[in-house]
Amino acid sequence: MITKALTTLKKRLSPHLELSNSRLETMCLLIMGMVNARTVNLSHLACEFPTDSKVESTYRRLQRFFQHVDLGSDWAAPLLVKMIGSGPTWHLCLDRTNWKIGQRHVNFLVLAIVTRRHRIPLMWSVLGRAGNSDTAQRIALMKRYLSVFEVSTIKFLLADREFIGAQWLDFRNSQAPQPITGFCQF
Repeated sequence: MITKALTTLKKRLSPHLELSNSRLETMCLLIMGMVNARTVNLSHLACEFPTDSKVESTYRRLQRFFQHVDLGSDWAAPLLVKMIGSGPTWHLCLDRTNWKIGQRHVNFLVLAIVTRRHRIPLMWSVLGRAGNSDTAQRIALMKRYLSVFEVSTIKFLLADREFIGAQWLDFRNSQAPQPITGFCQF
């Protein structure tokens, strides 16, 4: 069953990623390991690999993968959009969230695609401090989005009242061929 899952995942990802067969297989095994082990800890993931190799060898293989493979910061966004089968335009949600990782609080600015049942993060920025994002951080995230996708893909942008300001709204409207009317703040 693991072999079939691995083959299927490789087949789905290979058209979208320019990786050698070995690196693509490692990435697929990483994904399957994270799902099974529910962790991103490499030493735990090394135990999840279905191989006759020693755990130490597998651990080193994972380390080498991260040392030598750089997919870029936004590589997954187009892949996610293709995988969920979204149409030519979609609803986006911009929000800030705070996670606690151990004792440390991490503040994220997240741009997500809205599906019928879920919000799928496409891109995010670590804010580096507590509190709201500022206009420059919002504009930077949207510029990253616009470097990957056309502005015409934005059918609707949803954000709460935290995301206000003349400079932010001017930027948002300047990016559209016509002013974006599908913008909701609550």
